[in-house]
Amino acid sequence: MKRIILIIILSLIALQSKAQFIERSEFGITVGGGNYFGDLNPKYNFYKTNLMVGAIYRYNFNPRWVVKASAMFGKVGAYDSDFDNIRNLSFESRVNELALTCEFNFFDYQTGSKQHRITPYIFGGIGVFFFNPKAELTDPLSLEKQWVELQPLSTEGQGLPGYDSPYSLVNIAVPFGLGLKVSLSQRVCIGLEWGIRMTFTDYLDDVSKDYVDRAELTTWSGELAAVASDRTNEVVPNTYNQVGSMRGNPKVNDLYQFFGLTITTKLNYFKSKCNNF
Repeated sequence: MKRIILIIILSLIALQSKAQFIERSEFGITVGGGNYFGDLNPKYNFYKTNLMVGAIYRYNFNPRWVVKASAMFGKVGAYDSDFDNIRNLSFESRVNELALTCEFNFFDYQTGSKQHRITPYIFGGIGVFFFNPKAELTDPLSLEKQWVELQPLSTEGQGLPGYDSPYSLVNIAVPFGLGLKVSLSQRVCIGLEWGIRMTFTDYLDDVSKDYVDRAELTTWSGELAAVASDRTNEVVPNTYNQVGSMRGNPKVNDLYQFFGLTITTKLNYFKSKCNNF
């Protein structure tokens, strides 16, 4: 994905004159929040919203069409205990995303223009994201709580004979959403943006299919894996789920969303600053 973004940016440079490229380019930051929807948070809401930050680059082909490259960094998570669910699973994960999207402005827009200074827009594109679900578990040997990476524990038998392969911690995202941008000055644009990320994984939260045999899992991955796989006994002592009973819903992949404030400036702002020295 990094190579694709680089190739597109270099192509834009090659196709346009340097002055035109600088005039049409904007660079900036975005700050806001993000959260996730999946087996541990099945309804659309703003539950467990965490800080999201990022950097964006826009190339304005014309007043209506824009291509944007972005790098977003945030955290998502959910806890069954917040919903009084005796399944008692939980996770937190950093989500780092690289994306390339196309924006369509509903009105003619140009940063610095007095006539075309505000527009709503929609966007869609493709991206790649990196994640690593973790949970705070009580070690069965030391009896101390610690944050543990869940993917290596094979909590649903991943890697065992007869089960799926371990899931990848890198996956494709399809971002789409809407926003509003306003030209504040000759070179500065401010905006609001919200977008959903469709994914092709059901393991953002490390929960998807069924409970596995605890003894088999302990032999394969250790006692901590058995603890992470079935945590019902922490709520109802000495209670565990039957092998093959539903742990999650594999029919629906996980989603996450980002929303927040964007501030960009034309690259000729930096050029004019340099010329003044």
